[in-house]
Amino acid sequence: MRYSDSETQQLLRSTTRSYLAAEFPPERLYEIESGESPLSSDELQKLAGMGWLGLIGPEPAGGGGLGLLDAAVVIEEFGYAAVPAPVAFSNVAADLLARAKLGDSARHLGNLTGGRQTYTVSESTRASDAEPASYSSPTAVAGRLHGTLPRVPFATTADWVLAPLTLDGQPAFAAFALDGARIDETHLLDRASYADIHLEDVRLDRATILATGDDALELHDRCDALVTALSLIETAGMMQRTLELTGQYITDRVQFGQPIAKFQAARHRAADLLMQTETTRWAAFHALWRFEQDPTDSDEIWLAKHWAVRAADRVFQVSHLLHGGVGVDIEYPLHLYTQAIAAFAVRGGGMSEMVERTLEGLDLTPRR
Repeated sequence: MRYSDSETQQLLRSTTRSYLAAEFPPERLYEIESGESPLSSDELQKLAGMGWLGLIGPEPAGGGGLGLLDAAVVIEEFGYAAVPAPVAFSNVAADLLARAKLGDSARHLGNLTGGRQTYTVSESTRASDAEPASYSSPTAVAGRLHGTLPRVPFATTADWVLAPLTLDGQPAFAAFALDGARIDETHLLDRASYADIHLEDVRLDRATILATGDDALELHDRCDALVTALSLIETAGMMQRTLELTGQYITDRVQFGQPIAKFQAARHRAADLLMQTETTRWAAFHALWRFEQDPTDSDEIWLAKHWAVRAADRVFQVSHLLHGGVGVDIEYPLHLYTQAIAAFAVRGGGMSEMVERTLEGLDLTPRR
């Protein structure tokens, strides 16, 4: 069973692929990877000008007004092109700001969709039955913020981060201005920039409270689900390109007088790679479709992430195996994809956590 694009999605896909191929050739990706020339503010402005940072934001606020599946097509193309841009996280922020019931969320949303400021979100691995204090890293005490948001993606280029906090002992959800925080850059396997955000005696008025109580918990759960789902879509794009690179290589590589794609062992490995890629992609789109139909149903997302974690390891191994020595040459673009795929597999929760989340959604208790 395959997911296929509508006419609108075909146009979105072709436009995005053409733009990214022209603006981010392998040479530019290598510059970003080495740290010589990170993603620039001008490049982010161009992405905002294309409307990609607020695809699912409402049209009256300057957003694209697209549904999740339409936006997913663009995000998948960023994975396919291996461009480490905050498109998925910015769109999650746009969605959350549009649903916020407190604060000046409309102003923030307008700044996001207009490209005047950039936004990211803090990932979480909160279990559904956790107490608010156990997941809210920042805490407001006497009008001051204290705490740390660990490994926030694209924090080094963002102006604001959306994250949970504890306010007067109760759960809240807020937008934090990053110009008043201490930011320590961290490095993972992929080329996305991460940083630990330390809020040390920061004035509470530097944050915009977006929701409190049950509304805050709802925003936090939606943030978790959307970050995981859209990251899955992006990873599916990376796997698709990895599959294509590998298929092309074993077709062109001649050994013993014939392409190695004709050898049965190589064909079996390639078939395994195809299966892992297609099932990850289908599960990701199916989970996002289910969540768009019923936002209270995130179980499919955790199931899809569980499968993707398993598939990521297999895609990494098989693609490098079929490439042989070429697969470990950093001048060959395969590692731009496989490193990011491996990083996603360990980011935001692994297989065991996804199993527990799924079982909890089914009111089942995992056996220890």
